[in-house]
Amino acid sequence: MWYLQRLSILIMTVCLAGCAGMPSKPVSSEAPASAQAADHGVQLTVDSPSLRLKQWKSDGSHMTSVHGRLLLDNQPVAGATVHTSQSQIDVPTGKDGSFTLTVDQSLLAETKLSIASLKDATVSGKHLSPEMSKRLLTASAMLSVNYPIEVLKVEDDPEDASKVQVHGRVIAGSGDVVSYFQVDKYRMGGVVKDANGRPVENAVVWFDRDQGEGFGKSTPTDQDGRYSIFYWPEDEETNLSVTIGTKRYTLPEGRVFKMPENTSVEIDITLPEEGTVITDHPPYLVSRTSSGAMYTGVLVGLSLPKDVPYSVTIPNKRGEFTVTVAKKVWKQRPAFFETRMSKFVEGRLTWGDTLPAGFVQPAAEDPKHIPFTYDERPAHSTAI
Repeated sequence: MWYLQRLSILIMTVCLAGCAGMPSKPVSSEAPASAQAADHGVQLTVDSPSLRLKQWKSDGSHMTSVHGRLLLDNQPVAGATVHTSQSQIDVPTGKDGSFTLTVDQSLLAETKLSIASLKDATVSGKHLSPEMSKRLLTASAMLSVNYPIEVLKVEDDPEDASKVQVHGRVIAGSGDVVSYFQVDKYRMGGVVKDANGRPVENAVVWFDRDQGEGFGKSTPTDQDGRYSIFYWPEDEETNLSVTIGTKRYTLPEGRVFKMPENTSVEIDITLPEEGTVITDHPPYLVSRTSSGAMYTGVLVGLSLPKDVPYSVTIPNKRGEFTVTVAKKVWKQRPAFFETRMSKFVEGRLTWGDTLPAGFVQPAAEDPKHIPFTYDERPAHSTAI
């Protein structure tokens, strides 16, 4: 069963990958060096350190309670305050050292638990000595919310004998729809210039349809007059205007701009020397389609140092992806990470496309120690 059951997490033994309870041979990333020298008298324990990512639900069913406990030399620590990196709300430990966290399972995250305060803490009814407090304040643990990962097969890379292709799958919950990496918005950008061709700084480009629908505004133009807006274009007529402070420039009365569908666009605007009406034809108003779009969604990568190259494909509708990595690296059983990335990409991407080395990087609080299941029976064996 994928879910890890009761797991006592000693000081800094926060790496979830490689834990017992996984079928066949799960991966593990190396435990932090500090775990080797941990004070085994301190235990920060959570009963469900790895939770399955869920879709947000209006009934609140994506929220769950996680129970934990703080012990010192096997004795409960009461009155301590436990802090989580994902919440501003700290929780106290009870007489038996227990505490309860409310976790949002719709948020892909790796949350660090630590001790925020020992001001009112006691052990066996007695206040803590300075030495006891020092030991407890070093305690930490990790709580991960992510999609489970299954490795389907591992085979030699047909183009490079020193590499393998790891075919995996992100496992969503029953009925959940996963938003894998796909187009989120397109970009409208360009340059705003004055009548003499000089870039205009701090101008804002606006567009909207009648009755205010499809409203959007750009970033203020920079020193080169450049601006950008990310939007979802529709094949409809759009009002286009430019504001500088309280001054507003518009197209001639009755004239509109027609956005192209499903593509990014560059619109260069030259403001009039007098008045506030923009001349709506070249060279004063120049429009051209451009490549690229803002993509967003869940991507998978390997938790490796940045100087270790590998490539990964965009998960398809079934969550299937392929990682291509050196055999000697895969032998070390690196853990996976998951990230919900938003990124502007020149050109076009789609499911199954291979992303270049370094493209996928985890954010600070993304889960980075995700174990995986893999049946290594002969039918799935490879050269490694």
